[in-house]
Amino acid sequence: MTELSFLTEILNGLAQVLAHPLFYVALLLVGLQYRRQNSMERRMFGVRCSSLTDQVLRSFLYGAGGGLLATVLMTVIGVVLSPGDMAYVWVVALVLALVNVRYTCFAYAGGLLSFVSLVLNALPTLTSGPDWLLGVYDDLKQLHVPDLMALVAILHLVEGILVRLNGAQAAMPVFVPGKRGRLIGGFILQKFWVIPMAAFVVTGVPDSVLHTPSWWPLMSLGGLGLGAGLQIVPVPAILGYSGAALTKTPQQTSTHTARWLVAYSIVLLCLAIGSSYFSPLAWVAALFCPIAHELLILWEMRGEQSGHPIYVKPLQGLKILSILPKSPALEMGLLPGETILKVNGTPVNTPYDLHFALNQNPAYAKLELLTPEGEVRFANTAIYTGDHHMLGVILVPDDNARQFVRLGTASPWAWLWEKLGGGRKRAHATYHEQS
Repeated sequence: MTELSFLTEILNGLAQVLAHPLFYVALLLVGLQYRRQNSMERRMFGVRCSSLTDQVLRSFLYGAGGGLLATVLMTVIGVVLSPGDMAYVWVVALVLALVNVRYTCFAYAGGLLSFVSLVLNALPTLTSGPDWLLGVYDDLKQLHVPDLMALVAILHLVEGILVRLNGAQAAMPVFVPGKRGRLIGGFILQKFWVIPMAAFVVTGVPDSVLHTPSWWPLMSLGGLGLGAGLQIVPVPAILGYSGAALTKTPQQTSTHTARWLVAYSIVLLCLAIGSSYFSPLAWVAALFCPIAHELLILWEMRGEQSGHPIYVKPLQGLKILSILPKSPALEMGLLPGETILKVNGTPVNTPYDLHFALNQNPAYAKLELLTPEGEVRFANTAIYTGDHHMLGVILVPDDNARQFVRLGTASPWAWLWEKLGGGRKRAHATYHEQS
């Protein structure tokens, strides 16, 4: 078969994702997540800070590009999946999610299953027990660790690229409790992408419909087995990214996260490819996969907790946390991090001062601003009927702010216990109001 025919089969498999019901279920789930984010914005600020339609559309477009990249990488490298292996990964991921939602990531499920498979192969063979247990035992022993680790690496590589390109867009402004108990400003970076992929799957039919060219693949197919064939199937997936920007800007946070995600995925991918030729490396890959992933998360969390927040109320003026879309503030070029010193010549130190100064000249506003670099600049605009009463700026919280969220993650059991009134609220980005 020519390379052109091989490419045509891959593109056909990718196009079949659009007919897969799970693809549209994934889009619906993403839409519901962004709708929840919009609801939280309305409760905190009385307006939406981002567009639901725009968020879902970006999720689809960026996800389509990520799916194409993942398909190309899996094709060139030669990642061959087993339907049974993926079923075990999903089951383990869902079980781990009961412990903590962020453990749904395939890095934990894939690493745990790979390690268990390697341990079972190193121990004496189990010959007695219930039939279902022996069936699970055989499936886990036959799990092909290099391909599973390569899949996890490729998905994280795609995620790192998407975080760099799209992670900071439409970041949600929030008020959170600081280390000293006072509220500070920050951003929640929460993105979801629907990833349409085409993947190679092992079939029990020899000489299957897929015929590969001579140069393929980069990985060894030693785990494929005799008499097995290959087939390309559509695989819709969802990638998600959640982060918080308190001590850095959203752009700095997403760039920092993306850089380490890409580095992590490249190291894991090299271990996966190497382990397909030198089996002892599979142990290194299976341990590196979840441990390095967890260390990266803990390192980022520690950095946010130990650093100095940048969105805090200044001694003089009002610091801008975020700018609403299609607002006078956006037209004036106001930026997050800048401090409003005067409006129409009147010093402002509280939201009431800002509202009062704007009412002195309802048709025009001239602002004196202090940039994060310490430079003074001026901006002005005409004000029209229907414009936001605060020019469309969201300010960092002061002592009178009532709404805030608590950052963190919790298990679904803790969330259910909280809803039943038996536990302290601590779910990720949970809305609160001070009395």
